[in-house]
Amino acid sequence: MRKLPAVLLLGSLIVGTCMFFLVRASNMNTLNVNIGRNIVETAKQSGAPRFSVESHWGATFYEIVDLPPDIFVRYIRPGYEIGVQPLFALTMYADTENNNDMAVEELTMQFSRHAATTHEDAQLFVDALIVQFRRGSWKRYFEDGCPAITGRSAYLDLEERVKTSCPLDPAYRMSSGDWRALMKWPQRYVWLGDGVIATLSLQYDEDARGLTYSIGLELQDFAIYNRRNAAEEARLLAEGDAKGWHSTGENQKEMAETKVKVRRLEENAMKRGDTVVSRDAKK
Repeated sequence: MRKLPAVLLLGSLIVGTCMFFLVRASNMNTLNVNIGRNIVETAKQSGAPRFSVESHWGATFYEIVDLPPDIFVRYIRPGYEIGVQPLFALTMYADTENNNDMAVEELTMQFSRHAATTHEDAQLFVDALIVQFRRGSWKRYFEDGCPAITGRSAYLDLEERVKTSCPLDPAYRMSSGDWRALMKWPQRYVWLGDGVIATLSLQYDEDARGLTYSIGLELQDFAIYNRRNAAEEARLLAEGDAKGWHSTGENQKEMAETKVKVRRLEENAMKRGDTVVSRDAKK
């Protein structure tokens, strides 16, 4: 399968055609973006004066980097509007493998490192983004293999340690201590709305040079997202079986163990007074 996560793929692209797409912007301080329409038309109507464009094996990337801090980017789908700044980079992705009209299937927004320079700033910044999702028609998305639970329980493991690989509960504002403990590792909030899955990801790094937060927002066509993941899983299992690793059997065993773990996490959440949410809420 040709598709890699946009952030990783863009970092690795070396060979390919590169051109510039120029348009006249009616409002230079606001860029409008969406998913589901032809990538060229979306770029023309965005208000951006210039995109760098790269095409490889049917995949096309439109990208703007080093955005000025006063540029405001709007996701303009009615009922699901999101406005963000300051951004370092904005990327749109389309692939003929998934659609022939080259509709944008993925938007990736990488925030400037100046968006948050302290832990307190980062938490307030994320809170403000979460408020926008709450005001719209977005619904929290529960990933398979993760417990559908609320509150602090969403990031506690079986030993009640502050540790998780599952999405966090956007309705719960954690303590500053929990925040610092969690955000050392990659974390994410995930929503679903009008056939689009939105992932807000963040992590910090702290060394002798200081504190740096990496924050990104990715919006993807949910149907393509599911097909891509299913195809990748099938490929990996087939390759593992062919090499004698018994990957399919091991995967089934792991899935059964995960169900037991999820059930225990949900039971623990109820004991703490948190809620187990119906899985129908993810549809």
